[in-house]
Amino acid sequence: MQRYLLTGLLSILFIAFMAFGAGAATGIPSPSPELYVLDQANVINSDTEALIINTSQELHRLTKAQVAVVTLNTLDDRPIEEVALGILREWKLGDKELNNGLLVLLVPSEHQARIEVGYGLEGVLPDAKTGRIQDEYMLPDFEAENYDQGLRNGYLQLVDEVAREYGVQLDAQPSAQPHPQTDRNTGHGLPLWADILLVLGLLTLFWLDYRFLDGLIFGIILSMIFRGRGGGGGFGGGGGSSGGGGSGGGGGSSRGW
Repeated sequence: MQRYLLTGLLSILFIAFMAFGAGAATGIPSPSPELYVLDQANVINSDTEALIINTSQELHRLTKAQVAVVTLNTLDDRPIEEVALGILREWKLGDKELNNGLLVLLVPSEHQARIEVGYGLEGVLPDAKTGRIQDEYMLPDFEAENYDQGLRNGYLQLVDEVAREYGVQLDAQPSAQPHPQTDRNTGHGLPLWADILLVLGLLTLFWLDYRFLDGLIFGIILSMIFRGRGGGGGFGGGGGSSGGGGSGGGGGSSRGW
């Protein structure tokens, strides 16, 4: 009886720690009806919003790729990488088979931004290139609190990269204007104290599991992880609906200012 109680208790603790460490995708905002723009921080003007929606719709029609821009008021103490990946997956951006979704995420109040790249676009948009796009086209405007212009520039440059990869020409697409490149801080994540507590907590749970249950809980968790790997389902493409993609492994870049 005590063994069953201990198994249940350790299972609950494992789940709690794993959810904390992974920043489980709770609180991910729902997409707007147009899909391609969600401006909770209210920093995007109507002209830029219309440009993003129209351009993304045309890009999707020609390539099945989907590029969305999201601004949030807060990250709720979660790493921006996990929030961005959660949005990419929950919104199922991109085609189900091609996984060519792309997300630009900005949180002005926390001075953080990220470009999240689906698996299918990681070849044309590797981490170094998305970081360079942020450095040259976005961050100088963000530092000046000109968020609309920074998002517009970064978005247009990303769309241009995707369009050239697929060999298509978009109608009346304006060009982004780069800024002089400077060195930027790229690291964002949990605070150091939280990392230390997380590691110590997990090590303690692993020790208890192997000491009293012969690694039973750890084995179950590993089997669940490996069984659960795979891409997402989704909806039909076109208009303001997702393409059923959203598969990404954390490719992209984060910046702070």
